[in-house]
Amino acid sequence: MLDTIKIIRAKLSQVVDSQGLPLYDEREVRALADLLLEEVCGITRTDRLMHPERILAAEERTRLSSIVAQMEQGVPVQQALGYAWFYGMRFEVTPDVLVPRPETAELVDWIVTDLRSRPTSSSDVSSPVSKPLTICDIGTGSGCIAISLARCFEDARVLAIDVSSAALNIARRNACQQNVDNLQFAQIDILEYVDNLDSNIENTSKNNTFPQGYQHLDIIVSNPPYVCRNEAAQMSEIVLEHEPEVALFVPDDDPLLFYRAIARLGQKHLKKGGFLYFEINAAFGEATCQLLGQMGYRNVELRRDITGRDRMVKALYS
Repeated sequence: MLDTIKIIRAKLSQVVDSQGLPLYDEREVRALADLLLEEVCGITRTDRLMHPERILAAEERTRLSSIVAQMEQGVPVQQALGYAWFYGMRFEVTPDVLVPRPETAELVDWIVTDLRSRPTSSSDVSSPVSKPLTICDIGTGSGCIAISLARCFEDARVLAIDVSSAALNIARRNACQQNVDNLQFAQIDILEYVDNLDSNIENTSKNNTFPQGYQHLDIIVSNPPYVCRNEAAQMSEIVLEHEPEVALFVPDDDPLLFYRAIARLGQKHLKKGGFLYFEINAAFGEATCQLLGQMGYRNVELRRDITGRDRMVKALYS
């Protein structure tokens, strides 16, 4: 087993980007090797220290070799494994969806904490006013936000929206894998939908209309595209080459494009006393808050993630 670990570390240490620079530093190499052993072989770091003599089975070595070979080509470890862990659940991931990230789990945790500490039936406009709750996740991708909330609130009705049919197929499979049945999916282009709202044009396409029963929402949550094109140079090639551009980027001259659109959608579909929750670009925290305030939202709150970066916003519709 120790020889296998050394081989994995050596191979990952040699992976370079297009500039010839290492994709992984020494700490990442060690962490990735530990992760692969645990996911593929069920061997934790403690197990390895206690039983260094363990011999890996032939199928374990074959699986590890296949995964490392993909990672040598720059494939993210989650895609090489075929899944990522999020909120205690395993989610299928492919190049059609973003890899679920820890900061997104913090956003889910914020919503869960808020809802569990707030009555679900109240005349107070500071809390959702109906039971069961109706929640919409816009830009669902792998479904990690929508499925996590549906699992935490089994009496809620959750709608998961994405413009990508490929992403929705993955989200549906993840929902099935997690035995979530209080969840519905819809393929909707939010920008087109809101453009039609602002133009007073009826959304006649069945693929761009909110399903029956989701016209009035308690919660809208979104981790929309928010990376400006001029930020791409600072991003890892692992992300740029293996995750969907449509889920990542916005125009440099309109970084709040999706926040404005979703806030406009909230004006139509949120109940009085409902909330918007956003994951945001850390560079535009204050600007996002100002936008929501200008659009009539109240009690706008900016929250930092565990690394200290502005990462989440909540706003009340009243």
